[in-house]
Amino acid sequence: MISAVKYKIIVGVLGFALCFLLMPGKITASELNPSPYPAQNFKIVGYYSGDLFDEPVERLRTDLLTHVVYAFLIPDADGSLIPLEKPDKLKALVAQAHQDETKVFISLGGYSYQGVPLVTTFEKLASLEESRTFLVENVRRFIQEYDLDGMELNWEHPTVETIGNYEQLVMVLRQALDKEGKEFGAVMNGAWSPEQGPDVNQLMTANILECFDYIEAMAYDHSEDDHSPLWFAETSVEYWLNRGIPHDNLILGVPLYARPSWLQYRHLVAENRSYAYRDYVDTEPLVSYYNGLNTIREKMMIALRKAGGVMLFDINEDSDDDTSVLAMIDELLTRTRNLSLAELQRHITIIINGQELVFRKDSGLGAPFINSDNRTLIPLRMTMEAINAKVTYDDTQKTVAIEQKGNTIIISVDKPSIFVNGEERAMDSAAIIREDRVYVPLRAVFEALGYEITWHESSSTIYV
Repeated sequence: MISAVKYKIIVGVLGFALCFLLMPGKITASELNPSPYPAQNFKIVGYYSGDLFDEPVERLRTDLLTHVVYAFLIPDADGSLIPLEKPDKLKALVAQAHQDETKVFISLGGYSYQGVPLVTTFEKLASLEESRTFLVENVRRFIQEYDLDGMELNWEHPTVETIGNYEQLVMVLRQALDKEGKEFGAVMNGAWSPEQGPDVNQLMTANILECFDYIEAMAYDHSEDDHSPLWFAETSVEYWLNRGIPHDNLILGVPLYARPSWLQYRHLVAENRSYAYRDYVDTEPLVSYYNGLNTIREKMMIALRKAGGVMLFDINEDSDDDTSVLAMIDELLTRTRNLSLAELQRHITIIINGQELVFRKDSGLGAPFINSDNRTLIPLRMTMEAINAKVTYDDTQKTVAIEQKGNTIIISVDKPSIFVNGEERAMDSAAIIREDRVYVPLRAVFEALGYEITWHESSSTIYV
């Protein structure tokens, strides 16, 4: 979530001049990373609500995270800070995380405190130079006391009347954090299109955005039901990229809770393991719309191609077993860590009956690809064995026979047709031999066996 090197967005003479005065010596994103994709240091951020959940720190897999954001540090209207309810928990978290070389940040604010929205508190403290200065000094001391690596601002949300004071607060915080060698980020709303988003997004000036090391796009809570759909993640990323945020400093927020039930992901999968692979459950008294493993994997692929990381809100709500979201993310990163941007763009995910069919680059078993006809070809044997189909290959005739549940399919290499139970059907792409493996058109074969196929362009994911 936090970039190790601060960035600048050169969007106007005024914005450049203001933040240049506060941040001498910073350089542009293009100078840092002339070949921008993939992200240089992909970030896995876990929000940790220390005062909300009574969870032991030892349960948190800091070894699988790059950053932990402890929530929340609550300000008062005069710029003072309300003491943490569990300060020892933050100290234990910092000790554990730093041992794992994981950074720890404090989140200032949040939506509410003791049931009262914090927006009025922020408006009051940011309106006066005295309270802004007092807040900055208190935050600086807090970060020093707990040996933190930085902070993020979570003011939800400034308005057209208060955006000027928000900007003043951001600038003095930026200056103070620079003096301490600490980093600074903020949470921002998602967007419903690459060009349009909520009013608060439009209010964020270039001056403001230049002062953050990163932003987290909260691509959730879009609506009361399907509150974090895949398209919302994609448009949120595109929106903030279009606003000039360097991709390495853009973090895609992913929820681990359902709406409108507010059930946690871990509780849903504890009730039924199959819920880990779904995005909707008819729970009572309210239904649950959430993100299961497959949707979060798709969001990861979007972030790997276009952004600099993902943020899980809240990491406490993850499961501890093999349905863990964090464990899935770590495994996916391990598989894709050494891929170039071109390889990431070509990477295809296949989900069969809810489960990912994993093609490892070093396995020698092949991997799906899109051919010149814009059709997905799959390595035959591994894919068919995943659905318990019997495969035989006649090297003399260069034909493949597939048998499953009473169906027989015959495919001839280099011929654009397929025989299904003796009936010939045309295909718009032929089977081929590549690196000594037979590849067949995915859609033609699976549909011949009675499966339905869905293609998600944004993540290059195929659901069978």
